[in-house]
Amino acid sequence: MNILTSLASRLLDATRFVSRFANRLIGGMLLLVVALIVVEVVLRKLGLASLRGVTEYSGYVLAILSSWTLAHTLIERAHIRIDLGYSKMPPVARTLLDLVSIFSVVLVGWVIALHAWPVLARSWSNGSLANTPLSTPLWIPQLIWALGYIWFAIAASVLGVRAVLAALLQGRAEVQALIGMTSESPILDAAKEERR
Repeated sequence: MNILTSLASRLLDATRFVSRFANRLIGGMLLLVVALIVVEVVLRKLGLASLRGVTEYSGYVLAILSSWTLAHTLIERAHIRIDLGYSKMPPVARTLLDLVSIFSVVLVGWVIALHAWPVLARSWSNGSLANTPLSTPLWIPQLIWALGYIWFAIAASVLGVRAVLAALLQGRAEVQALIGMTSESPILDAAKEERR
């Protein structure tokens, strides 16, 4: 492994670490919101005062979750990919399709990130507040939301660079390990390898 590939691998490992940490943090926030919703429902059922802001903040958490979990899902190849002939293609074609796919994701990631920024800037410049009793300044949740999409674009770019280096310097097997489609089961993968 040359120096450039080694550096890209370390950068990908750091990206994976940050994405995993963010995923766990967001998961904890989601569990907290679920607990607050349960408390809210019980309090209402008992005819007691409800918690203020649970609905508002649960919406913010879901928006933040939608942006911050994308990077982890991409890096861990946990997203859904539909095999319409991919497994029947020759290995070279699969590698090329994987590279086209990752660069499509990089492009989409940056388009989303660049379009999220004006939403945040407009809320900041207008001093926009949520139309709720808490009147949350909208730039606060939107900043976290936009940073999630920016992080996704960065993570996709790092993965894309690492995949290109793998294609150029290490071969198709490494590209497959980084960005290729995984099968539904490691047992099926092993069985397919035995037949070859």
